[in-house]
Amino acid sequence: PSKEFSAMTDGEDIAEAVHALKTAVEVLKASPELLHTPELAFFKEYLVSMGAKIPPAKEKKPAPKVEEVDDDEPLSEEEKEEPLPVDPDVIPESEADVSPAQENGDASKEPSDDDYEKASAVKGEAMEAQSSGEFETAVAKFTELIKLTPTAANYANRGMCFIKMKKPLAAIRDANKALELNPDSGKAYRVRGLANAQLGRWTDASKDLGQGQKIDYDEGAYEMQKKVSKKLDELHKWEQAAKARAEKAKQRKSKRAAASAAADDDFGSGFPGGMGGFPGMGGMP
Repeated sequence: PSKEFSAMTDGEDIAEAVHALKTAVEVLKASPELLHTPELAFFKEYLVSMGAKIPPAKEKKPAPKVEEVDDDEPLSEEEKEEPLPVDPDVIPESEADVSPAQENGDASKEPSDDDYEKASAVKGEAMEAQSSGEFETAVAKFTELIKLTPTAANYANRGMCFIKMKKPLAAIRDANKALELNPDSGKAYRVRGLANAQLGRWTDASKDLGQGQKIDYDEGAYEMQKKVSKKLDELHKWEQAAKARAEKAKQRKSKRAAASAAADDDFGSGFPGGMGGFPGMGGMP
């Protein structure tokens, strides 16, 4: 290249370097402690050799203390997940129904005098079978009775037989049918409450048994009410413990995030942004 071109190029490089030096000086005026960073050690030595007075380095601020969290730290007894208490008497839904489903007859039927006369004899047979513990026979007789006289009481009585047979889903259908015909049937509420208890639906069981007892108190249902209340207490305690475990897990996660952020934070690591903070320094000859 020509001498004129070389001179022009050198002049541009010098101008860029001077501009970068001016920028660096402005930064150092604002933050003289940067002279003590490793990146500017050469510049500090040069200034000292020229008789410059360098301000003492400021004491570095320690990084904020963050509690270390060990991911491998074993969970405390309070943090360990506990299984929901299982009642061995709860009936799985796969075993809780009859097949085929029970017949319901025609609830809108207006029984004739002949129907009532036949129903009287069938009812006696149904009640006798129920009291003898022959619940399948009793169900068949109550189904015959329902076809003759579809009353809330007959549905509720058949539903109670299904409770004894441990078929709570069938019992719930009968209780619902009885309540359609008579919303104030205390026995229908008790049947449905007992069925929900057999299924482990403690909240629903408590509501139905309580409503049934309000309408028509039954001493036998009181014992089941006490059991349901106990199960509800156990459920609430388990839910509270699960909530506490979730909160502890959330706190542990937050501590891990804080520890990770602290490790990534470059406290007092030196010149911010590296030498890239001085544009054009790479071009200085």
